[in-house]
Amino acid sequence: MRVEEAVLPGVGHKFTVYTARGDRVVIVIHQTGPREVYFYRDDEDEPAAELELTDEEAREIGAILAGVIYHPEVVGDARTRVKELVLEWVKVEPGHPCARRRLEDWLAQAPGVHVLGVLREDQALYPNPPADLVLEVGDVLIVAGSRTAVDRFKEAGC
Repeated sequence: MRVEEAVLPGVGHKFTVYTARGDRVVIVIHQTGPREVYFYRDDEDEPAAELELTDEEAREIGAILAGVIYHPEVVGDARTRVKELVLEWVKVEPGHPCARRRLEDWLAQAPGVHVLGVLREDQALYPNPPADLVLEVGDVLIVAGSRTAVDRFKEAGC
């Protein structure tokens, strides 16, 4: 798989994903939040399918694809790559320095960690949370990365 990124001035970013099968998925992320997804078969110039998503819909679909909501059994070569990574649930306890601070403040201290979602008490899941999300006591962060990166993230206060 190959991914190309392009800045669209005044619009946002465009990502082009080339699959192993030879298909192409183009994702346009607008600065205002909406996403456009186009699916092209082989080398065709016209998309075989188009999809427009709100920011919330795109985050929910992203969480599903990332395995936050359902994690399938991994087999074969993918299992080896998964063993190198860890997926952990980290709770923001009272007194933790990350409480009442932005998520990006903690991610900057632990490169290689990806926060796949935040479960907030008595509220819904925040899949693929924005970097400016302010963490609260009781939040549970679903984090992924190498063992070293995740440990560094937890040592930084979360």
